[in-house]
Amino acid sequence: MNKKYALGIALVLAVVALAAAQPYGPMMGQGFAPGQAPQGVQAAPQAKSLEGKLVFVDGVPALQAKDKTYLIHFPRFYYTAYTDGIKEGAAMKLDGYELPGYPGQDKPFFQVTKAVVNGKTYDIAAQA
Repeated sequence: MNKKYALGIALVLAVVALAAAQPYGPMMGQGFAPGQAPQGVQAAPQAKSLEGKLVFVDGVPALQAKDKTYLIHFPRFYYTAYTDGIKEGAAMKLDGYELPGYPGQDKPFFQVTKAVVNGKTYDIAAQA
C-alpha cells in the first residue's frame, strides 16, 4: 500500500512540475518590441459601412457592393428574411466589421452590427 501511495504522489508531482514548466501563453518568449504586433497576429477589424444588394453565394447571404461581394454574418438572417419578406436583390445598408475570409476563399466576411434592409432597421448589437 505504501508503494502505491508513494507512486501516486510522485506522479502528481511530475504532472505539476511539467505544467509549471510550460509558458503561460502563445505570446511568451516571442520577444517583440513594444508597439509592434507579433508575427501572425492581425490588427483589430475597423468599423465600416457598406451598401449594395442582397445576393446568395452557395446558399450563404452576401452583399454585392459596387467593388466586391461580402459574405454576411447576420444572426437569425433566415428567420428575419422569412418573417419580413426579404428577398434576393433587396437594397441593404450594413454597419459592422470586415473580417478576412477562410484560406482559399476569395470573399471576405462582414460581421453585421446594424442593418437597414428595404428601409427597415435591424439593430443586431442590441439583440445580443
